[in-house]
Amino acid sequence: MSESSHFLPQAERLLRGIAAAESPLIQLWGWPGSGKMAVLQEILVRCGSHALALPLASVASEAALREALEAAYDLGVKWLVATGGPAGDRLAEAERWLRPGQRLVFAADRRSPGALRRGLISPQELLLTDRELAALWADLTGGGLSPDEAHSLLEASDGWYRPLRLAIEASGGAGFESADTEDLLEIPAVRLFLRHEVVDALPEPERNLLYEAPEERPSRGGEGEEAWRLLDSLGLWVEGPDRDRMPRLLTTFLDRERRRRGPSVPAVAPRWPKPVERPSAAVRPAYVLCLLGSPVARQRGEAGEHDLDCRLRRSFQVLAYLASSPEMEAGREELIEAIWPIEGERTIERNFHPTLSHLRRSLEAGRKLEDRPAPLLFRNGVYRLNPEVEWNVDVRELARLADEGKDRFERGELEGAAEAWQKAWKLYRGPFLQGYYEGWVAARRETWQRVYLDLLRDLGGVYLQLGRSGEAMDAYRTILVEDQLQERIHLAVMKLYAQQGRRDLVRRQYDRLCNLLLEELGVSPDANTTKEYHRLMA
Repeated sequence: MSESSHFLPQAERLLRGIAAAESPLIQLWGWPGSGKMAVLQEILVRCGSHALALPLASVASEAALREALEAAYDLGVKWLVATGGPAGDRLAEAERWLRPGQRLVFAADRRSPGALRRGLISPQELLLTDRELAALWADLTGGGLSPDEAHSLLEASDGWYRPLRLAIEASGGAGFESADTEDLLEIPAVRLFLRHEVVDALPEPERNLLYEAPEERPSRGGEGEEAWRLLDSLGLWVEGPDRDRMPRLLTTFLDRERRRRGPSVPAVAPRWPKPVERPSAAVRPAYVLCLLGSPVARQRGEAGEHDLDCRLRRSFQVLAYLASSPEMEAGREELIEAIWPIEGERTIERNFHPTLSHLRRSLEAGRKLEDRPAPLLFRNGVYRLNPEVEWNVDVRELARLADEGKDRFERGELEGAAEAWQKAWKLYRGPFLQGYYEGWVAARRETWQRVYLDLLRDLGGVYLQLGRSGEAMDAYRTILVEDQLQERIHLAVMKLYAQQGRRDLVRRQYDRLCNLLLEELGVSPDANTTKEYHRLMA
């Protein structure tokens, strides 16, 4: 599930605030998973021909931006919605050339530079109210929310949209009468969201600061002041009458992680195991590429681990394309078709080699030429990531573990298959190259999501054979978070509820399936599903 959900309770309130703003630039500034992108999409839907998506990051020049804004004005477009992560310089240029009556709305996890004259929808405004929580509950469960449940959920989550939605979907709306943050963190989907989309999305130095941050805002000059400057820039705090504090869910999650790692373990453990030591005195360089969810690219060597220089968006896309391709290679024409699909020949000739040169310099930063293999090769018209260099790429590891699970399952090794698929599950931090919308990205995103959902389905089946129904339920609920229209999975969840003697939850799950199929596809459940439902309710 992403922020582009069809239902976002606070959208109506936020849209009124955006419409009331007088600034030509309006920023939605909020926590990860607070619904920013869904609000932008809602603007495009509601305003129709008076709104236009503007991919600021891909606008080639200020002149091109001015031309696009004037063309939009001539068409009667009043609302421009920035997509693709706008850069600060483009925002400043857009402010200069916006025509009278035009507004540009953009979203960001950090507050944009103060020099810009802009309206600001702050992080606190994106948190759900009690009425909005009740609306979300009704949409997801088809039932009403008791006052005790509403109070518990808002206390535990501070009204954070994405964790709330994940928790309600995963639980079916049961067991929240006295829930606290520990209860919410028992739900795998909530933990994965906090770990991968909140904490791991930060650069390593900022992650270290986050682990050191005190729960409440310190006094000036007090311990943890630097960490709280980071929280201020991210908006990751909640206003209080006495002193501002971090979100309860995040605070509890960080405490858990500190306890789990122990005092002897560094605050931020590497994502991948260190390479096996070799007889050579030199440490073999390795590259860590996390392409599922918010992308991460790092190099590990003698001096430790550091982020790769990926300032050029297309340079990183070339790296991601190669890393996720068979044999980690592609020809020049294949790269051009994927990365520059609509550019003219002159633009491609001007940008292709500088882009590859930037990528090569980024990969080779700190490399001693005399004793290190080149990470990027070009031979016979084909670019390839050097197999002599260690590449830790999450999508490749996910595929390997998925295949390993299948092999073990076919050999009758159910525990081994479950172990492999469970490891693969943990690797999936979110959609492939989250935040990128190019054609080749969309195609591979669909492929990896299918691999992920298939292995979760198989994992749920193995857990059932092993008599581990609780873990099977977790796998099936996670599938429905990603794809709510999988009728077979809804039926599997109903059967598990029936085994628990919870006919009320069987009925609720079936009603939810009926509503989803009717709203999304205009159809009813398959006859066999309905027949099985009545058998379970008998």
